[in-house]
Amino acid sequence: MPLLLDFPGLALVAGCLILGLGLAAGGPPWLTWGERAVIGIVLAVVGLTLLGYVLALALGVTGGLVLLLALLGLAAGGFQLWRHLPRLRSAAATRPWAQPATISVAVAIAVVALTMGYLFLRAVEVTPDAWMAHYNNTWSDWSFHASYTTTFVYGHNLPPQNPIFAGTPFRYPFAPDFASALLVAGGWTIPAALAWPSLGMTVLALSGLIFWARRLTGGTAAGVIAVTLTLLGGGVGFWFFFGDAARLGLLDTLLHIPRSYDRFDPPVNIQWYNPILSYYLPQRSFVFGAAIVMAVLLLLTPPLLTTPFFRWRETIDAIRRSWRRWTIKSDAVAFLTAGGLTGVLPLFHVHSLVVLGIVTVCWALLFPRPAWLGFFAVMAVLAVPRLLMAVPGDPGAPPDHQYPRWLIGWVSGTDFPPWFWIKNTGLFWPLLLLALLSPLALRGRMRLLIAPFSLVFLVANLIKFQPWDWDNSKLLVFWYMASAVAVGAVLVRLARAHLAGAVVAAAIWLSLVGSGVLSLLQFLPPQGPAYVWFTNEEVQLAAQVRQQTPPKAVFVTGEQPNNPIADLAGRSVLMSYPGWLWSYGINYTRREADIQRIYAGGATALDLLHQYHADYVVVGPNEMTTLRPNLDYFNTTFRLVLHTASYQIYAVPPG
Repeated sequence: MPLLLDFPGLALVAGCLILGLGLAAGGPPWLTWGERAVIGIVLAVVGLTLLGYVLALALGVTGGLVLLLALLGLAAGGFQLWRHLPRLRSAAATRPWAQPATISVAVAIAVVALTMGYLFLRAVEVTPDAWMAHYNNTWSDWSFHASYTTTFVYGHNLPPQNPIFAGTPFRYPFAPDFASALLVAGGWTIPAALAWPSLGMTVLALSGLIFWARRLTGGTAAGVIAVTLTLLGGGVGFWFFFGDAARLGLLDTLLHIPRSYDRFDPPVNIQWYNPILSYYLPQRSFVFGAAIVMAVLLLLTPPLLTTPFFRWRETIDAIRRSWRRWTIKSDAVAFLTAGGLTGVLPLFHVHSLVVLGIVTVCWALLFPRPAWLGFFAVMAVLAVPRLLMAVPGDPGAPPDHQYPRWLIGWVSGTDFPPWFWIKNTGLFWPLLLLALLSPLALRGRMRLLIAPFSLVFLVANLIKFQPWDWDNSKLLVFWYMASAVAVGAVLVRLARAHLAGAVVAAAIWLSLVGSGVLSLLQFLPPQGPAYVWFTNEEVQLAAQVRQQTPPKAVFVTGEQPNNPIADLAGRSVLMSYPGWLWSYGINYTRREADIQRIYAGGATALDLLHQYHADYVVVGPNEMTTLRPNLDYFNTTFRLVLHTASYQIYAVPPG
């Protein structure tokens, strides 16, 4: 992937960083500088993305808009830094960077950033012949993220309609891909615009996890362990590695991993996939949501640590006495800010909103205070309008495509649920119960702050929130992330008790990450595979389509995930990959059948094209294989507007 990035996009990144640091400089004094930096940069990214979207409705996604946002970020952030310069000088005089605790956190974050940077920046390799994806999940997921990114900048799709199911509402949380669209407009390549923001938000999320764990445990070690578990945690699938090593030889098995050890179909039934490969690398909405979730937790946790437990009578009396002369203090501002971040989550990652909704309701019940009213009011005002549009899904979808619905036991199938979770997470649950039910590693209030995430686990084992059952893992990953802090605290306590305890703790940790490590090795050199994402011919074809067709033109294509028309040219397509549409609850059956009729040719084909307001028909390798187009019909009835060695694009005659 090219590391040299064009100036307007770099200026926007600089604007985000300066604005984030400026917001951090003015943050609440009861937050550490590291906590304020994470919160400030997340606020800057969210704020500039949403401001950019509002301005783009009038200006379009252009290089001028990118420079305007960069200037606004630099000016606002620079002003904040100048305004708080005395405070910064006073803080610098204490030399906080020389303290051992600060050094340990900085080293941990640097290691995380370098490791994830290596993984993200090899996700897509641009070669003279093709764009190569090095992870199967990024090959597929980044295909639709590319289509959502390019539809804004090349397709002028504002206000947006669904670019992969043309003419229908766009219910997907599109803000992360709009952020990448700004970078593409700023001169970045599509792979760079997808990878760098995902890397940045991943580092923010994992840094936030370290700071949150430090706030709860008083040290860095539990947070570092939590990060390793969050990235690599898995079940007992690693046990099959020993059989493979005995059969093939240890060295050969390590150098040529014969299979994934994080997923096994029933009856083994291990469904907890490697988090790096399944969430952090491919799921761009998830990493944005995770960073926002961690910013909210960092904002709310310090005030809750000093809030009296279950003092409802006093809280209600305080609200009655002060509601006419309410003043906003720093902790109330933190709650309002957290409510704002939570409220915009439907534009970034809906599952993160579900998680924070469950957790904050529990926290409000356990630790009541008037500021919660502001939090939930701001959250509702911002979140409800988008939820009303996005959550119901397609009303015409069959019942099994609609959601939410009951899902008892998630994907445990015939397994006894506790046994299923032992297979999928190993000793994680026993250690978590030990942490939450005993004072061995955490004080009582810390346990109460982590415990509500177990309610997220319970909800995800009772109700499904998308047609695909496995997608409930998008909730479970947050339960695992927060609970990993408690598990990490237990392992630290065990390791510090005695040398034998350290050996046991290390063995337990290895058992928790073994499956994840082995599965990740399968995709790394020297054995890592490479998948052709787009050939050079397809990249050039997309450039021609952008130059020679109107931005809002609708194309009829095949159903492959890596579609150069939708993903690279930014044009809307009548229908893309059915697996995505099904997972969003979209009823595509009739349109899929109509596309078959279109490629079969005849008078019906032209009527359908006019009915769907389609402008172009694509015939390429995928269409030739799966749809068997009537080439004689298209060559005699349609005008050929673009032609390459493997592709023909026909203009639909006017009706």
